[in-house]
Amino acid sequence: MVATHEDSLLKKFPHGPEHLLEKPSVILDLAGHIILWYLPDAISPWIQAEMEDTTIGMGSLLMKSMTSGLDTQWRTFPGNFHASNRRQLIPGCINLAPCWFMQGQEADGFTPEVSATLKGKGGPEIIISMQRTALLASAALRVMHPKLYLASVATHIKLAQWAVERGLSDMSTCLQFWGSVFNCAAVICNRQCPLHRDPSSTPEGFDVMSSVGHYCNGVGIGFSLGAD
Repeated sequence: MVATHEDSLLKKFPHGPEHLLEKPSVILDLAGHIILWYLPDAISPWIQAEMEDTTIGMGSLLMKSMTSGLDTQWRTFPGNFHASNRRQLIPGCINLAPCWFMQGQEADGFTPEVSATLKGKGGPEIIISMQRTALLASAALRVMHPKLYLASVATHIKLAQWAVERGLSDMSTCLQFWGSVFNCAAVICNRQCPLHRDPSSTPEGFDVMSSVGHYCNGVGIGFSLGAD
């Protein structure tokens, strides 16, 4: 089914020859809208070092994220993770959110809550350790997609008011320290991702992805964009 769907999309939206992006670049759709910003070396080495130290501090959470499930659950499948040459870095994948909303659970009356990774006394400490990176991502979105940035700020203000009105002190505290306009951050350490598509993403929206580490010649494949 997946292969058939991909073939159908390629017929409907064919792309030209693939390009290797090595310099700051943008990719446009047929209407001239920017759908990808590529900014190599945008994060200074000392901030990357800080991000790595923060990841090391999340070692216990990353270790718990590994599952023994099927390879179809590739996001936490052990076979997709690789040991680091820096022993302090623990492979894994976690989601951090001060106000987590589980998609597909609306009918069951699910309401937003602090993600499991931020519950407890250590939650605010983790958020504070990420603040500089979160603010950089927010600043980037302010330039790349002003409308999404402003909509995200308004959403966070409403979420904070909602948490205070309902006496949700843990959520209110996490939102107070949360420095990103995005409502969730994923920390992925040493994972090789198979080619995939996220059908739940909004085409008009942007995510911000940063790659940090002591390595070279890393390649990210944007199959549907015709760019690596």
